[in-house]
Amino acid sequence: MYDDVRLVVETFEYSGDVDALLAAVLPLPQQCPRHLLPHLAQAHWHRYRAQSGFDGLIDREIAASITSQAGDPAVARVTSAEQYRELEEARADFQVRQDPGSLVDFLNAYTVLMDAVDDERMTAALIADHARLLLVLDELDGTDNYAEPVVNALHWTIAHTTHDDPQRARRLVDRARAQGNAGRRPGQVLADYRAAAQLALRERPVWRDVVIELAQYEADLYANGAPPIHLAGALVTCRDLAAAAERDFGNTATLPALAQLENEVSSQIGPDVARFLRTCHRDPLVLQAQRDKVETLLRQDIRPGVLVERRDQAWLLAIGLPLDHEGRLDALLDLYRTHDDLWELGGDTAAIGLAYDAVTEALLTTSPDDAGRARLQKAIANATSTVAIQTRSPDDAKDAVDAARALVELPARDQGQRALRLTTLASTLVRQFELGANPAAGQEAITVVEEAIELTPPGDENLPLRWSTLSLAAQKVAEDGDHSLFAKAVDAGAQAVATMPTHDVRRIGMLYNYAAAVQSQANTTMVTDAEPYREAERAYRAALALLAPDHPDNARIESTIADLLYHRYRHCGDLDALDDSLELAEKAVRETPQDHHWWPLRAFALARSARELATFGGPRADELRELAITHYRGVSAHPAAAPQHRMVCEQQQAAMLAEADPATALDAQERVIAAIPPTVSRALPRSQRLRAVRQLDGLADQVVDAGARSGELDRALELVEQCRAVLFGDAWGIRRGWAKLREIRPQLAEKLSQVEQDLAEADSYSDVTFHIEVEYQGQTSTRDWDPRPEAVQRIRRLAAKRDHLVAEARAVPGLENLLTAPDLELLRHRATGHTAVVVSAAGTAFVVPGDYLQPIEAVPLRQMTEITARAQVRKLREALADVKDPACSFDRREEAQLDVHAVLEWLWDTTAGPVLERVTDTRLWWCPIGVAAGLPLHAAGKHREAAGQTVFDRVVSSYTPSLTALADTVTTPRPRHARHTALVVGVGEREREGVPVLPSARAEAEAVAALLPGSTVLLDSAATADAIKEGLHEHPIAHFACHGRPVSSAGHPDLGGLMLSDGMFVPSFVRDLRTTQAQLAFLSACDTAGPDPALLDEPLNLASAFHLAGFRGVIGTLWHTADSTETAVAVYAALTAHGTRPAYTAHAATALTETLRRMRDAYPAVPTRWAAHVHVGD
Repeated sequence: MYDDVRLVVETFEYSGDVDALLAAVLPLPQQCPRHLLPHLAQAHWHRYRAQSGFDGLIDREIAASITSQAGDPAVARVTSAEQYRELEEARADFQVRQDPGSLVDFLNAYTVLMDAVDDERMTAALIADHARLLLVLDELDGTDNYAEPVVNALHWTIAHTTHDDPQRARRLVDRARAQGNAGRRPGQVLADYRAAAQLALRERPVWRDVVIELAQYEADLYANGAPPIHLAGALVTCRDLAAAAERDFGNTATLPALAQLENEVSSQIGPDVARFLRTCHRDPLVLQAQRDKVETLLRQDIRPGVLVERRDQAWLLAIGLPLDHEGRLDALLDLYRTHDDLWELGGDTAAIGLAYDAVTEALLTTSPDDAGRARLQKAIANATSTVAIQTRSPDDAKDAVDAARALVELPARDQGQRALRLTTLASTLVRQFELGANPAAGQEAITVVEEAIELTPPGDENLPLRWSTLSLAAQKVAEDGDHSLFAKAVDAGAQAVATMPTHDVRRIGMLYNYAAAVQSQANTTMVTDAEPYREAERAYRAALALLAPDHPDNARIESTIADLLYHRYRHCGDLDALDDSLELAEKAVRETPQDHHWWPLRAFALARSARELATFGGPRADELRELAITHYRGVSAHPAAAPQHRMVCEQQQAAMLAEADPATALDAQERVIAAIPPTVSRALPRSQRLRAVRQLDGLADQVVDAGARSGELDRALELVEQCRAVLFGDAWGIRRGWAKLREIRPQLAEKLSQVEQDLAEADSYSDVTFHIEVEYQGQTSTRDWDPRPEAVQRIRRLAAKRDHLVAEARAVPGLENLLTAPDLELLRHRATGHTAVVVSAAGTAFVVPGDYLQPIEAVPLRQMTEITARAQVRKLREALADVKDPACSFDRREEAQLDVHAVLEWLWDTTAGPVLERVTDTRLWWCPIGVAAGLPLHAAGKHREAAGQTVFDRVVSSYTPSLTALADTVTTPRPRHARHTALVVGVGEREREGVPVLPSARAEAEAVAALLPGSTVLLDSAATADAIKEGLHEHPIAHFACHGRPVSSAGHPDLGGLMLSDGMFVPSFVRDLRTTQAQLAFLSACDTAGPDPALLDEPLNLASAFHLAGFRGVIGTLWHTADSTETAVAVYAALTAHGTRPAYTAHAATALTETLRRMRDAYPAVPTRWAAHVHVGD
């Protein structure tokens, strides 16, 4: 049976009941009486406009066919596809079964169809349907797994829906619901609902369901504790619906809630507001009076109360205007401005989100050809850029730049307007650069604003602002490393001040920005001359003098001067400046409400100065110390504090509490460690991750010290595992996860491996630029290529994919804890039989017995301090440098060898000796942290004496990057049927890049290969990177005899590695290796296992890369060594019983120790020859 078509249409046109319209059962055109066909066409046309997806397009096609109008070929192509037939079958199945399984099949059918469609309009419609079904699946499963994907999908759909598309309103409603479901800000949801309601109110008849849904959402917000402004919004929405209902149906009987809402607004906000909102849409004079009030407030000087008052009045006007009113765009832009000022000057944390929501609503409700489109585009660029400060989102920063670029592309009436738009683009680029979202954005900002300055004639009122923008852009790029740009930053800042009239209120900002450039140059370059600091202070104080005493910006400038004075003290030793810094910082904090978004920065400046003054003692020392701790604690708990800022505050608290209360210090350190993950997120490029890791310098030592003092050894050791080798640990976890997955989920393992390789490749392009020269037929052309912006975006995309794969892997039994913090009890159980020693220069070694039932023991190292350890590391490095320097005299080189002996003896007395007094094991794994990582613990001892007081004579030593790495390695079964052959590489036939010939490399390679029959030998030019990669997959043993160059965090990771005839074998080549057969790598080259001096707690060396790639054990060197053929051949001779048996790689550490002991006995006066080699792993 079919419904009466005429009645369906009449009911809808007299009631606007969309639900009834969509529920009606309509006949096919060929089954409908001829006289009812116009009604059938009308019913399908109404249904088309009332739906958001492809089903609506089908209704439109039916209506067109009935009225003999042309159909849409794109729709016909979709409906004729085989995939559409399968979709209809899946739909019918779901309609019958109504269960999650059939719904998943239905969704999959949609996905297959979307993949086959290449028309954006059709794809947008199909995505709308697909998104709605995903939410149904979440509802059936009782989850919200698809909330975010649905929002993202609908963002795309609406971006590809024209402003005049009849389905736009329904798609906006879909997104509003999805954003509400995903927990987005109410303002974002309201922007969609209001844009949809604007279109719904234009419909004839009005789409009551859309408007009522908006009113209900606002009323619910208010009922759940939101501000009364939402109650006012509900009232206005019902008011406008009543007007539309009167227009379409001649009565308002369907809106009994209107009077009730008016009464409630009257009681909650005030009768005048309620009366204004209820009647203003009918009285232009009332609206004009409210508009005048807002404009008067916007012109008023800033003083307490003004910011809130003008925001409230702007809000009232924007809420009161009908959605179709011609003045609505201006009202929303005024509301944006008042919210923005309230955030910037008033510190209201929520205001910037509301500012963004206001301009987003304006964007959604304003036609693309509106005369105010350029003003709106500028506002959206500025609002999104400011939101990015709060969210620290690279995507927000990119959206701001995209909006600014769109603004620049709009036709400009003259050069002045183009210059204005270029300046907006430059400002958004600076923000994007600051957030690390685009490394090339800083230089582009400089170029763009310089163009704007060229277009600006002298005397133009905007010229100072452009100079100031140039100053800021150059300053940010200079701070990032290009110090030559500081001169441009300071000169441009000075120009801004010079060209700004003295009576112009904007001069305050010009003075401030000039002072910031001068201060930044002095701070960054660590100037010890006080004059630049004084010059910056003079400019800051000149700006301060121009402010009214009660202006909210006073605290900002005072706090900035406090920061300046602190750095003057730090760099110039001016104690008076430190006193003044504290005084100004205290004043700024007193003047700043604690919920102000800049409060954390101002409180941090106060805490830092108080902490520093407390170190000088005196009667106020305890008071200052408590003041510092209180404000550090306040900052670390503040919601507006950035993660890295929060970490610094927790670290400072921990350091200050360590002496008096070690347990509390450990609590603070645990909070620091909890804040680490977002700062080293895999979504960040390598340079930013390394910068974050550098901030952890010394943290592991502090944790060991606090743990030893408090007696909480297990807890401390667990925290140490989380705060050092952070980047290595992340990569290690992925590698071990892959090794397990390949056996049970090979496809998932391959996906995880591929995304990791893609991330490594993207990382390699994230901090390099290229200058390309091409010569052809005698002509040379050049171009610059900057892959960094795309690389950074690619890293973010790949990281999101990686997160999804990791989540999928965690659902696999046995991998639930993939990339999660290690459990110490489990680690110890897995490392049974392997005693480890964690050594800290803070004066403690943790001995972790191989018997997990035995407690961890803290061994005091009473003569070991960070200062003495650093002195010994420095002494060792200087000696090693002199030993290999041909310009040094023989006497100095001999003296340098004695210095190395002295370091090894000191290391025995202070560290190894005390540890080995407590440990009876003959096999140890050293895990030095912090400064101790730069000391050769395995070679410590009094080698010039015959008393056996050396590590060589007491234990077989290995190193491990972490306890997690040790536990994973020793619990990984050795392959049962592995080959016993090796890839043997020898390179040294010719001098290259200033590196001398290595004459023994060939002989060493041949000697090693002779002990390992069946090996692949690659010599000199045959040792290409591709040949080596192939050999690494074929053989469980790898031996390299060549020159090495240390990997450094200061440069590109692929600048270090093993030197081949035609290039380098770099760490990234090793990382890509995926094998479970690799057993031993012997890196007989210089500097392959030493720590990075600037990043001691992060294993970046080549030995760690081989260990990470799957080699169970790695032999490398801590420093430059002479030809080490003798060492290498002796080790393999021991492993193979002089070539009479397959290599027993499990004894590699033992073979190395015995070899070094013999080398020591043969060359006692040359410790650099026998102390450099180390074994890593098992």
